[in-house]
Amino acid sequence: MSTSFPLPEWQSSAASSMVDVLTEDEWMEIADVVALTGDRVPGWLQRLGIPKGWQLVTLPGKHELPLARVAVCGERADGGWEAAETISVFGYTGWPTFYEVLKKAVDTLRALGARDIATKVLPIPPIQWTVALRNSGIALIGGRPVWARDSNPVWVQQTTYVAGSEQPHAGRLIVHTMFVDAACRPLLGGEIAQVSDEVYRGFVGALRAEDPAG
Repeated sequence: MSTSFPLPEWQSSAASSMVDVLTEDEWMEIADVVALTGDRVPGWLQRLGIPKGWQLVTLPGKHELPLARVAVCGERADGGWEAAETISVFGYTGWPTFYEVLKKAVDTLRALGARDIATKVLPIPPIQWTVALRNSGIALIGGRPVWARDSNPVWVQQTTYVAGSEQPHAGRLIVHTMFVDAACRPLLGGEIAQVSDEVYRGFVGALRAEDPAG
């Protein structure tokens, strides 16, 4: 099932700030950065399912930041959702440094006004120019809780997957973000883990197959 979804600006800011890693520092010699959607998304990502009760959604055709996938669950009477997921994929030539990826990933949550930020480096095959980072925190936008029910703040998890490449257009940056009403997180914990693990396993599988570009 697919439905239209007016994605708020702050929900796409995580991916838009992460792509700055690929474009801000000229000395990293990264080129050809482009957002990948539709058939250009890696095949393993296209094949991922969603938990029962979640919906894949479509965005306005002229949305500022193309997204590879958006899913939501728990529609509320006020028109919001209890949880949402976004996946953004970018192709490029070259490789960002681990330090820049780590710093920008944390800065992204800080820019959302997040507190209690936790960072974890996920285990992946020891392949040059690859990294997987997971950051989470409680988001406050503009000094107030966002996407909240009865003033409950939003728990945000952002997982950043990077696979650099010297081959033209073969590098990949994947930004997987979960937004969850903090009050609903205990009930949705299993589904959050399921979605997160499937993306993680897909990325690791692509690395082991020596085909991160999908």
